[in-house]
Amino acid sequence: MLAVLSFSIPMVVERNAEQHALHTALNSLKQLKLLRVYYTKNIVEKVQAYVVLAPVIKHLNETDKIPLPATMIHDLSQLFDEHGSKLNLYSPYPFPNRQHIVLDPFQQKAWLELNENPSKIISVINKENDHTVLRVAISDQMQVQTCVDCHNNHPLTPKSDWKLGDVRGVLEMSIDISSQLALANTLSLWIISCILIACTLLVIIFYFLTGKITEQVSNISQGMIDLGKGNYETEIPQYSITLEAHQMYTAFQLFKTALLERQELEKKQQLQIFETEKVNSLGRMVASIAHDVNTPIGISVTATSFLQDEIEILAKKFASGELNEEDFDFFLESSRSSITILTRNLSSAADLIRSFKQVSVDQMSEQVREVLLSEYFKEVIHSMLPKTKRAQVTVDLDCIEGRSCFIYPGFLSQVITNLIANSIIHGFAEQNNGTITLAVSAQENEVSIQYSDDGIGIADDILPKVMEPFFTTKRDEGGSGLGFSIIHNIVTQKLNGHIKLTSGVGKGLTVDISFPILKQAASS
Repeated sequence: MLAVLSFSIPMVVERNAEQHALHTALNSLKQLKLLRVYYTKNIVEKVQAYVVLAPVIKHLNETDKIPLPATMIHDLSQLFDEHGSKLNLYSPYPFPNRQHIVLDPFQQKAWLELNENPSKIISVINKENDHTVLRVAISDQMQVQTCVDCHNNHPLTPKSDWKLGDVRGVLEMSIDISSQLALANTLSLWIISCILIACTLLVIIFYFLTGKITEQVSNISQGMIDLGKGNYETEIPQYSITLEAHQMYTAFQLFKTALLERQELEKKQQLQIFETEKVNSLGRMVASIAHDVNTPIGISVTATSFLQDEIEILAKKFASGELNEEDFDFFLESSRSSITILTRNLSSAADLIRSFKQVSVDQMSEQVREVLLSEYFKEVIHSMLPKTKRAQVTVDLDCIEGRSCFIYPGFLSQVITNLIANSIIHGFAEQNNGTITLAVSAQENEVSIQYSDDGIGIADDILPKVMEPFFTTKRDEGGSGLGFSIIHNIVTQKLNGHIKLTSGVGKGLTVDISFPILKQAASS
């Protein structure tokens, strides 16, 4: 704050000094224009009416001559110059006595801009011989008809078509503002010094007021940090100089007790939720399998019924002696077709039941066993076929062939089935179809899985929260918020592995998982 104030205050004070000088110069120029109009109406017009005195350019030492209005301004400029200011009246149409004067760049610019916009104010600040000079210029317009007539009829006039309102020249005032700026700098220094002294006093007062309780607050803060890191045995000294510190100590003890109780309760709740979700997951899988098994079983029943009817017809014809070769051939063809349908549909149902049986047994037993990775992942994917088929989702598997290892297959199947279910519910919720890719590789002591989908993805502000318990964006649609939380717990606690999520809106979801391969002895 001090740095900002030290930089801004001198600028503001200096700018105010410059603006004050500018207003002073403008007021002087406006007063001169007012004086000129007054002089023209109340002196020059009366003199010309009685022909007693003549308004001319060269009036000095002439008792019967008075200065023209413009000449009066030029005379006043010499008086201004003697008192630290400089007044100029110039025009691109000067009388012969001023044709030798050359306009500088500022004067040329002032004439051009004021000729286009007479109400404009032209100003500039220049450095001249260690002095700061403010130059202000305004337009000098034809305001009185007497001036118009004089300029148009004067024998030496360089322009004879003037009209009221025309810009005939520029009034400029130059003021040395060095002393004002020096005063402004002194004022800025005083202001900054006072602020610095006030801030120093405030810091000293604050230091002494807070020094009494700093150590106690520090101890309590450190205790809170230790609690946050999981050190629930931390203690803080029980002494209090102030009532506030005693209240903070009491609050710390209450917080610690409540945290321990909450942690114990959450452990029980999470364990219960984990078991419940596992059972619910199997229940949903059973429902999906039952739904999909029902179709091939129903077709098989129909084929069996048809075959039974054909056998009855064949038996009746045989018993009556009406059976001929054509009937027998038709029966054989119908039988072959029915048996083919039976074989295909019963095989499909058997595959679904076998996949579900192995996956469900693994999930419930939570035992270590040796699995062939490629075959096991195919079984898990096959057990999810009812869900993926209804959602029009394709699951592509890229898995190392022929590699077997000891793992927890039940935990692994839970992770994969939850990921696929999550993609169907969240990733492809707004799509008619989608693709899931599973890339599985195995090193000597570790299995690596990269799971990815091409769904809608997860926003950057939500991504860090998705693995928190009960966090869901589908709460109003029945989402529990446990999917990724359970996945995270299984990977990190049950499989002793690591999990990383990468996503973005419209970029799909990528989940990188790695976990160690168990020794054969671990299965005993």
